[in-house]
Amino acid sequence: MAWKRGIGVCQQRGFDAFRPYGAVIPKHGRKIRCRLGATRLAFRGVTAALALGVAFGCASGPPRERSVLFGAENRIFLILPLNIAAAMPPQLAFFGPIIWEELELYLRAQDKQLKTVSRLTARKLWLKNIQQIRAGEKGNRAGFDDAARALALELGKHAEFDALIAPSLFIREAPFANRSARWDGVERPLEFEARGLEARNFAATPLEGAAPAASLHIAVFDAKGEKIHEGMGGLDLLARIRVTGTSPSGPLTFEFETRSDVFGNREDLREGIAAAFAPLLPPLPE
Repeated sequence: MAWKRGIGVCQQRGFDAFRPYGAVIPKHGRKIRCRLGATRLAFRGVTAALALGVAFGCASGPPRERSVLFGAENRIFLILPLNIAAAMPPQLAFFGPIIWEELELYLRAQDKQLKTVSRLTARKLWLKNIQQIRAGEKGNRAGFDDAARALALELGKHAEFDALIAPSLFIREAPFANRSARWDGVERPLEFEARGLEARNFAATPLEGAAPAASLHIAVFDAKGEKIHEGMGGLDLLARIRVTGTSPSGPLTFEFETRSDVFGNREDLREGIAAAFAPLLPPLPE
């Protein structure tokens, strides 16, 4: 798909679910407006990413300020499978095991004892709790926290734990300015591929817009089902920008292309995971 506006042509490749989002690139005293940007896919913000199924409800969690620092006595963490409440974006499904591995490594480095439950079992219990809650006093007003509270109480009958962790991967827009994007507590450099004379001249040109990015959402509940923390951490940018120019006076072409090394930097993943858990868990020693 391509959009033609002014003297520029912008195309998007690699992410079929992209939809236009504004970007402004000044050039030679004029502005080339290109519709570069990322979709929210099936989500509209984090609350929609935590939808509990058709028309069930969304998370309405407390701000980070209500998080409490977990001490050494709270050592047993029960981790639910990724995206237990909503389908994982297909663009991220392949990378789920990588994120899970880094999540385990991070929590073990925090001296936590980890437990988990199979996806099949967790999903069955989740759906069972949804049905029970919707049939109760709150009805359709019940939300993510209500279902998670019921799940924590149910799992507590079968396993001992101090905290229940519900992690979810989702895709969002990461605003960028010049050569870096900032979102959900992290900053990542943009990747560019420049071709032709005009592209080389583009190296010093300011750029604004939004790029598709992956983030981790964490909701943490105690053994009684009370939410004690909710946070997000940026993981990685999912696309790079390809800039092509055929002549100094000709039009520029800007394209989003899927990055081939998404989630390749494990340090970046750990930084995003730590951002999602802050301030519940302290920073790890460097």
